[in-house]
Amino acid sequence: MALSLVKCGVKVRIIEQASVSHDAIRGTAIMPRTLELLSILGVKEDFDARALPPLQMAIYDPSGMTVLEAFDWSAPAQDTSTIPYATTISQAALEGILRRRLHALGCDVERGKELAGISQTSEAVTASVTLSDGATEDIEYGAKGRSRRLLDIQFIGDTLEADRMISANVQVPGFSREYWHRWGDFAKAAISLKPVDPAPLFQLQALGPLMQKELPSDVTSLQTFFNSIAIREDIVFKDAAWISEWKANIRMAEKFSNGRVFLAGDVAHCHSPAGGQGANTAMQDAFNLAWKMALVVKKAASISLLSTYEAERMPVVAEMLNLSNALHARAFAHIPNAAFEAAPESSAPADPMQRSVKLLQLGVNYRWSQIVLDARDTGEQSLEKNPYGILGANIRAGDRAPFFGGLRQGENTTNLFNLLDENAGAHLILVFPTSGVESVAGHLNRLKPHQESGLAKVVVISHERSQTQTEVEVLEDVDRVAYTAYNVDEQTTLWVAIRPDGIIGAYVYTADGLVDYFSRLDVTL
Repeated sequence: MALSLVKCGVKVRIIEQASVSHDAIRGTAIMPRTLELLSILGVKEDFDARALPPLQMAIYDPSGMTVLEAFDWSAPAQDTSTIPYATTISQAALEGILRRRLHALGCDVERGKELAGISQTSEAVTASVTLSDGATEDIEYGAKGRSRRLLDIQFIGDTLEADRMISANVQVPGFSREYWHRWGDFAKAAISLKPVDPAPLFQLQALGPLMQKELPSDVTSLQTFFNSIAIREDIVFKDAAWISEWKANIRMAEKFSNGRVFLAGDVAHCHSPAGGQGANTAMQDAFNLAWKMALVVKKAASISLLSTYEAERMPVVAEMLNLSNALHARAFAHIPNAAFEAAPESSAPADPMQRSVKLLQLGVNYRWSQIVLDARDTGEQSLEKNPYGILGANIRAGDRAPFFGGLRQGENTTNLFNLLDENAGAHLILVFPTSGVESVAGHLNRLKPHQESGLAKVVVISHERSQTQTEVEVLEDVDRVAYTAYNVDEQTTLWVAIRPDGIIGAYVYTADGLVDYFSRLDVTL
């Protein structure tokens, strides 16, 4: 969230109660959609240096020594993404990457500061902060975990005390990093070791109704606990840290905002770790809100735009809870009696750890949103809310913008993510003319105010090598990569507005259609 805002030119302050950063592995699964968002933020190369490719999960026999089977725990995206798999990185490593990028842009996390109160008027929000020495400070804007309680927003759902999971960081020198290893039985007790960078670090996770009640307190007791389930004594832990117990707390805030204060991530929703949707969903919360907030803070749009954050994200989060609850039910052998009941899956995978293609989040969409515009909509049909979408269906306004790459930009090549990164905070307007650039030159003036204000960056994509001199940037798509990705009918000029969060805001056939789209955002030119 902070990085998105800073890249949009908004001044940000981040407060954190903890005096030092944590080293806990915590959530490790980073989905393809999140990888795309990290590319838009410009940190994908740093991420790749620390992330591990997807490993098969190996299940051991009752002796604990022989691998019975190894399987892919996450379905591939096949040809729908240039990043066809979920990757593994510790939460601590990912946070470190984002902090370093923020620091490079002149923003640092202010540690030892606790949110103590929130007050707001129609014009501003003030956060009262307690410092580590007991002094207080008032800061305009900002909020974190305690904000939901301070705002008196209800957190609806259940805590399931019986559904427990033990996790820890463990150093296991010499043990195979070829697989995500698993021993035991979910019906009794199961335990796993997942390789995490840097070696020899692994994440230990254990769950099951017959799992011991006492939480291991050190490396010795954790080793004994592991041996009792894995039936192995040859796997030796050199060190253990961040030994902790998780209990199922499946909840969602009744609303994601109160006046000028907004909730995102764990403070707005918490759920089972099954499915690895947590940090990934939080990232999309942040991206959805940041560009809208940037426009409002810079007085380029009315504050009414911020109401669309809750309208777009709440259905997605509710569906995420349903999906993760269904996976939780398979792992813990019952459907949680929560406010968000998991719908039974008609064709559930055989193993509780197998994940469907939906959880890659490439189909997450806002097709029903009041601020997206698709010229193919007649108004006679209502679009069904299917927040996690159907991967591979024809694209529409509200969908994730399909990736394209290899377009010539003078002597160089570029891609979608580079264009969004280089023009942070602006809508990327793709114009697909029926012939040369000259066929749309007269219409581009309709978007000149939007370009001059920084609201939009207009790019003409031509499948012909252009010789025409124009003020607008022209990208050559000789192989029709982008034309194919966006289902372009070459008999009709297509105008596509891609929002700063990588979502298609408008899919229209005239420049006037884009002007209409921007009017929905209530922007000020």
